[in-house]
Amino acid sequence: MANITADGEDVIFDQGSPSSPRDVFDLVSQALGEQRKAIVRFEVDKMDCLQTGQFPDSFESIVLDSMYHDEIILRISLQLLNQMSELSPQLRAYQGNILTSPWTEVFKQMDQFIAKIQPFADLIDNTSPFVQSYSPPWGDRFTETAQNQANCLNLILNAFEIRNPAGLSQVLGSDLIPLVESCRALFDQEIIPYLKNSVKKRNPEWSYDA
Repeated sequence: MANITADGEDVIFDQGSPSSPRDVFDLVSQALGEQRKAIVRFEVDKMDCLQTGQFPDSFESIVLDSMYHDEIILRISLQLLNQMSELSPQLRAYQGNILTSPWTEVFKQMDQFIAKIQPFADLIDNTSPFVQSYSPPWGDRFTETAQNQANCLNLILNAFEIRNPAGLSQVLGSDLIPLVESCRALFDQEIIPYLKNSVKKRNPEWSYDA
C-alpha cells in the first residue's frame, strides 16, 4: 500500500490517496499554502523530485517536508546577503576600471559583472512573492527598492548595448551602488529582524547559522 508522510506524520486524503506523485504534490502544496507553508523536500521512492524537477508516474512511498514561508525567505535572504558582503567595494573597483580600460575589456567582463550582482537580483526576486502575498509592514519600502532595481538594471543593460562606458560608470556610481547599500540596510534593520521575530514566535529555540 502506498504511503505518504509529511513532516513525520502520515497523510490521509478524504477521497483516497492520488496515484500520481504530481497530484499528491499539488494537493499537499495547496493545503500547505493555506497554512503559509511550502514543500521544501519531496522524495518519491527515495528520489528527490525537487532536485530533479521530474515526477514519476506512480509511487510506493512519498516523504515530504515543509517549512513556513517566512523561514524559507529568512534562510534564503541570509544566504544571499552573505554572498553580497563584498558587493559594494567590488562594484566600486569595477566602476574605477570602466573609464581606464578599453571597452573591449569592459565588455568581456560583462558576464563577471552579472555574476557579481546576481545575488542582489536573487534577493529581490525571492522576496517579492512574500511581499505580494503577506503585505508586511516594510512592504512598500521593499517594493520601491525592487522597482528601482529593475530601472537600474535596464539602464546598465542599455549602457552595455550602446557601448557607453561613461553612462555605465554613472549608473553604477549614482544608482546601483547606493541602491545595493540601501537595500542591505533595509534587510539588516527591518526585514531580517521581522522574519526572525516571526519564526521565533512559533519556535523560541530556533536558530540558524548562515
